[in-house]
Amino acid sequence: MQNRERVTLGIHSNVAGNENSFTSGHAWITVTRGSQVTAYGLWPDEHPRTVDNGDKTDIRVGLEGTRFPKASRFYQLTSLQTLKLDQALKSNVAWRYTNTCASWASELIEEIVGVDIDADDWAGFETPRELGEHILELETARPTSRTNPTLYRPKRSSLR
Repeated sequence: MQNRERVTLGIHSNVAGNENSFTSGHAWITVTRGSQVTAYGLWPDEHPRTVDNGDKTDIRVGLEGTRFPKASRFYQLTSLQTLKLDQALKSNVAWRYTNTCASWASELIEEIVGVDIDADDWAGFETPRELGEHILELETARPTSRTNPTLYRPKRSSLR
């Protein structure tokens, strides 16, 4: 039997709740393979921390190194989920006001793990503050960490 390395997917926000402004904060994901942690975030080309890469993906690797999350949640992935994640991270994704760091991170978790962590703020915009608030709600009910991720598996439908 092959020894498969453990892969953990984390979702993070450095703000949580309405005490933060509508435009404040950042959301991102981390992928831990064994002991190697890599951060991924969606950043617009115009941001001062990025280099304008034209039509290439706005998924950036490693820019969150100086960020400290206020809210984090972790999921241990199956082999199939890991394959789906690897494909998703190769996608060409564009940052837009309707596709922010928070919406990208939230939708990625739903796509890979099957959990909808709400990031919807007012007027339909998805924000790090709203995402952070809902991560904290989940963490209150069942805390996770990078070394103790949840083993959440979606229920199988009886309609195959």
